[in-house]
Amino acid sequence: MDYMDFLGAVCDYINETESELRASVYSTVKNNGVKLCGISFSKEGYNASPTVYMENYYVEYQNGADVTDIATRLLSLYYENDLSVNLDMSFFDDFERIRKKLYIKLINREKNEDFLKEAPHEYFLDLAVVPYVRINDKKIGNGLIMVRNEHLKMWNTDAETVLAAAKKNTHDHDDFNLRHILDVLGNVTDMQLPIVDEEIPMYVATNRKMTNGAAVLTMSDKLKEFAGVLGGDYYIIPSSVHEVILLAIRSHNSCAIDEMIREVNATQLGPDDVLSDHVYRYVQKDEVLIF
Repeated sequence: MDYMDFLGAVCDYINETESELRASVYSTVKNNGVKLCGISFSKEGYNASPTVYMENYYVEYQNGADVTDIATRLLSLYYENDLSVNLDMSFFDDFERIRKKLYIKLINREKNEDFLKEAPHEYFLDLAVVPYVRINDKKIGNGLIMVRNEHLKMWNTDAETVLAAAKKNTHDHDDFNLRHILDVLGNVTDMQLPIVDEEIPMYVATNRKMTNGAAVLTMSDKLKEFAGVLGGDYYIIPSSVHEVILLAIRSHNSCAIDEMIREVNATQLGPDDVLSDHVYRYVQKDEVLIF
């Protein structure tokens, strides 16, 4: 069986053996057009449908595990963790309650063309700025909901208003900072950088949560501040949507850095974490970011 047939077989077993629980194949498109498919559970009286992505289980199946055994373990996981919950999402209908929960992230423009057709956005260099709502819930933990055009209609507002609020919240509350690359390379990113040199200023820029921290590229005051730390113009390596690496310009060739970025994106990052395949440059004199 291929992956989709496998998901269908697991769902069939669960639906045949469970009377109060319904399993169905669920698919979603993540950043950069990455499509994920899993199994979603629904239960009468509950408005949240948890989804389990099944890639690891499929590997077990390919290695000889029985579908029935996998489905049984999946049910045990569901009941042991009490995955059915009721969420109060009434706040989501009220823009004034949503306004303070809006933040921005940077995504690759070309890889997200279809998504951008149905979401408010603002082009930034060869990237796009998009807003999202941060969700903090004691039962399900932290998450996010990407803002779409349909939400603007529900909130009776426009893209400019939403983006302005999201940019302000991100700037004011995300606590962007620099840390030296040698202190954080092992924790923040798996990138193997042959250009690391203790004599050359090189830093990681991200936010306190280390999530969607590449949004710092949109903040002119931060980029100006970073130039003071690095001692002038600097390259910006888009290591992922979550952080960027700042490298003081000395004798490095930008084409060589581009080649390194493409290799890292292809071999060390999840496809939905990739931001860009090339380096950016901050010019201190003009206070401008270019590519």
